[in-house]
Amino acid sequence: MPRSAQPPATPLSVGPMTLWPLEDGVISLEASVLTGLPQEEAIRMLGSRSAAATPVNAFLVRLHGITLLVDTGMGPGPVEKDSGHLMERLAAAGVTPDQVDLVLITHCHQDHIGGLLNPDGSRAFAKAKLCLPRAEHELWLGGAAGLPERLWDRIPRLKAIFSTYEAQGDLLLTEDGQMLAEGVTAMAAPGHTGGHTVYAFRSGAGELWCIGDLIHFAAVQFACPEAGTTFDLQGDQAVKTRQEWFRGAAESGAILGGAHLPRLVRLLPEGQAFRDVPVC
Repeated sequence: MPRSAQPPATPLSVGPMTLWPLEDGVISLEASVLTGLPQEEAIRMLGSRSAAATPVNAFLVRLHGITLLVDTGMGPGPVEKDSGHLMERLAAAGVTPDQVDLVLITHCHQDHIGGLLNPDGSRAFAKAKLCLPRAEHELWLGGAAGLPERLWDRIPRLKAIFSTYEAQGDLLLTEDGQMLAEGVTAMAAPGHTGGHTVYAFRSGAGELWCIGDLIHFAAVQFACPEAGTTFDLQGDQAVKTRQEWFRGAAESGAILGGAHLPRLVRLLPEGQAFRDVPVC
């Protein structure tokens, strides 16, 4: 079924918090990008497939009268990429772009920031504040220090996107541990990129963590959290961060929403591994 014809996501309520997973599109991730385990084992864990069809998700959250959006997907692309469905998903949830108060960016890869602008270059979220981790802003726009040269060609695109919000005073650079709204905290989770950030939503009934790219392969990296990917900028740190956050999730019972997870989950520890239990 074409993504544009998919039924709307079912919202999840946790106390005063309501969450909608919004699938912007689907990408194919090759097993060959996995590191830290033999390729034949990775392929076995993927059901004897050499690639995994992987969602690209954003998350809409309503909490204490505030409407927040975590990440914005890939944005419109060639038809064969089947992306750019974020606005359709928002509409299905009964929300217009002008009703979004805060847009929270986990990191600056294209499949997380692609929906920030309209095709004409204007702001897609005209009334929202755009929250970007300061460490992530400095990594990409701070003079390329620490950024591999192979990624420098992305800088002009990022400058164009963020300057559109900054020009109207709506770009907020956030710090680790900063509370962005009642019950919403930005938490540093570096490794995939230097400023990669998790957003923790807390209500009296529980916690939701939007974990960005802490994990790409659900079928592999829960069972083998030591497995990384070739596009983690700091591979060893990404593994350490993933293991720490997964342990914390298992202890707290937090619900995890991942940019590349097919469903919302809670985690149960199984030795050094974890089992994901679908929430909805």
